[in-house]
Amino acid sequence: MKFQPSLQSHSMKKLCLSIAAISLGLSSATISSSVFAQGAPSATQKQSQSYQLDIPQQALAAALQSLSMKTRKQITAASGDISELKSNAIQGNYTVEQALKLMLKDAPLEIVPVGQGFVIRGIEKQAREELMEEVLVTGSYTARSMNGATGLNMSLRETPQSVSIVTAQMIQDQGLEKMSELLQNTPGVSMVGDASEDYLIYVRGFQLDSAVQVDGLISTTANLAYSGSLSQGINPVVAERVEVLKGAAGILSGLGEPSATVNMIRKRPTDSFQGELALRAGRWSNVGADIDVSGPITDNSGARLVASYSQGDYFLDGYEKQNQVIYGIFETEAAEDLKLTLAIERQDRNSDGVYNWNSNPSFYTDGTPFTPKRSFSSGQPWAYRDVSETSVTPELEYQINTDWFVKMSYRYADGDIEVVNASLGGLVDKETGQLVPTGPPVPAALLSERESKTHSFNIYTTGAFDLFDVTHEVVLGYSTAKNEFELGATYSIVPFANINNLLVSAPDWSNPVFSSQNTDEVKQDGIYGTVRFSISDDLKLMLGGRVSSWEANSVSQAQTRDETELKDTNIVTPYAGIVYDINDYASIYASLTGIFKPQFAYDENNDLLDPTEGTNTEAGIKLAFFDNDLNISAAIYQSNKDKVAEFTGTQNEFGNSVYRSVDGIKTDGFEIEFAGAISANWNVHGGYTHNTAEDSTGKKRNTYIPDDVFKFSTTYDFDKYMEGLTLGISATWQSDTYSENTAFPSSGPVDTLQRQDSYYLIDIMGRYRINDEIEIGVNVNNILDETYNRSLWGFLDYGEPRNISASVRWQF
Repeated sequence: MKFQPSLQSHSMKKLCLSIAAISLGLSSATISSSVFAQGAPSATQKQSQSYQLDIPQQALAAALQSLSMKTRKQITAASGDISELKSNAIQGNYTVEQALKLMLKDAPLEIVPVGQGFVIRGIEKQAREELMEEVLVTGSYTARSMNGATGLNMSLRETPQSVSIVTAQMIQDQGLEKMSELLQNTPGVSMVGDASEDYLIYVRGFQLDSAVQVDGLISTTANLAYSGSLSQGINPVVAERVEVLKGAAGILSGLGEPSATVNMIRKRPTDSFQGELALRAGRWSNVGADIDVSGPITDNSGARLVASYSQGDYFLDGYEKQNQVIYGIFETEAAEDLKLTLAIERQDRNSDGVYNWNSNPSFYTDGTPFTPKRSFSSGQPWAYRDVSETSVTPELEYQINTDWFVKMSYRYADGDIEVVNASLGGLVDKETGQLVPTGPPVPAALLSERESKTHSFNIYTTGAFDLFDVTHEVVLGYSTAKNEFELGATYSIVPFANINNLLVSAPDWSNPVFSSQNTDEVKQDGIYGTVRFSISDDLKLMLGGRVSSWEANSVSQAQTRDETELKDTNIVTPYAGIVYDINDYASIYASLTGIFKPQFAYDENNDLLDPTEGTNTEAGIKLAFFDNDLNISAAIYQSNKDKVAEFTGTQNEFGNSVYRSVDGIKTDGFEIEFAGAISANWNVHGGYTHNTAEDSTGKKRNTYIPDDVFKFSTTYDFDKYMEGLTLGISATWQSDTYSENTAFPSSGPVDTLQRQDSYYLIDIMGRYRINDEIEIGVNVNNILDETYNRSLWGFLDYGEPRNISASVRWQF
């Protein structure tokens, strides 16, 4: 049920939004929006806008496609409802709804506005789809369209690659507060723990080592090791949805890594005023609050303000954390065909008592397992990790004519990471309990100061053209991104620690034993394009590609100064995809994408490795029911890569991790995924993935990543039995993993074999709407209290034990 704001509160709500605009020092007259390319609706994009149209009589499917392209409105219809129908010709100045009424005159069809688009459906389908429409608007577990593969706005069924969507409703239902938590709940994604709360993320056997895109803007990474700290800490409270495109996406991202591309689509202003305040509390003294206020400021502009704060302890001894976010976006229609947007965001993530990835031992010096309690941590009271990022994103969208529009976006992000931690020892002496270092002969502390500055720019135009009396679609664009990364590292000796007394005195930074300064800069730019040919009503062929250039410069200063420069131009990344509609709800597809992945990885001589190259192929079937409200897909895939960076487990004299270049890396697998609404009361999301990665000799790679992963989430509204009650459950299962490692204490090498048996994690949730404004909720994570190791690097890295949180939400 929906309610409109009262007249008495209307002026107060406009005042709240105006104050939000003034607080960020911005004039509402200078900002605006449009996010059609990302599939999110603009707050000021009115259904009453008129267009000059000239569409001849033709097959109704072709006429609707032409109208959609000319007006940039999503129009959805089942082919079974329209396959035998002809359209009426229209010529003149009409709104989309007026044009549809004329085009469909006397046809047994109904026009239903949904969001910023329209659904065309047979009259007999009205009753059920009215219910499904409500689900899509208020609590969907899927999305009707995305454009992350080619730049063209297509439904998930029309996209010739596997796609996972995590919606705002899922984020709320599962209580997700970090991007890493969101990806942990995404089908096909494997997580490997890496220092305290962070992870290394793998999809289809390859590491997700590119930064998370924000509103489709690429973020070139100049330092592989530390990009994750910025991306993983993103609080998805600002997200409308997160798109995870499986496989390579070289056309838009340029990087083309065959793991996945993660694109966070941020929240936009709404047509009417809405606000929400959420308070939450949970185990380990965790408390937090979120506020989200949105709506129009004037007839031509709107704004949205989102803020979040949380703090608490953790199950690890001595660990504390504090996170905060503020995000503001403003938009205005500066002219009839011109929309402008300005978004500003600040995120901070501060943690105390952190430990380094190689400092929680899992073995004794004789190679037998060391298994302390789950709260064991070598983190020190003086250790911390502070991560912050500020970004500014202006956008411009211009409707050139009824067929073509252009969008231009820019994002500047300034991130800082300051870390102090200790490497106390990777083994334990069984007799004395002393932690034994496995690298340097004595324990050492690290002071690391890192700064990352990223510039991202994208401009593209998309539209339609007629060829052989059929309408086809095309996108052409240019994008560029530059990342400047500075890393200062200082090492100092600290006392030996013992498992009976883990606390050691703080280091003396005035007398370091080693220091280094690295400056890395990487830039890529390229032109790209895709044409979607309508071979017939049922067959679509997509051909495109990208021509890129890439250059990198690295300066390392330790005892000596070393400078490395690399440059590559005219890099061609091809793309081809084909989709055939079998019937009204099923399609088969295949795609081929080139891979080009610059990598800031060093060899033992401190030279950068050459970029990775290869191909990614995929084929599958997609099913879409209830006007794309329920999506099911199955795919097989294969990735082949050469010149892949492989960590050697050592460091060079400049303090950089040493990698080797490996050829003939192959990954095969299949995945099944489902997402959406089975009924108006029942949402589902999940999938099963099987993946095998081998090197050129057939030897299995990355044994610390599970071959098989199953994830499932569902919620059900019990309104029929108890109005306002929703219950849900989430389950994750992964197959067993293992890792063979060799540690090098001063006494000599120690070989270890670390195993993690297959395991389930079960979470449950419930929420109850007390009235139209107040809702309470509860989440219980790891309800079976499963004990498991997050990573298998030869160190100890337990996952979270059972924990509970509760929340209350007030919508105003």
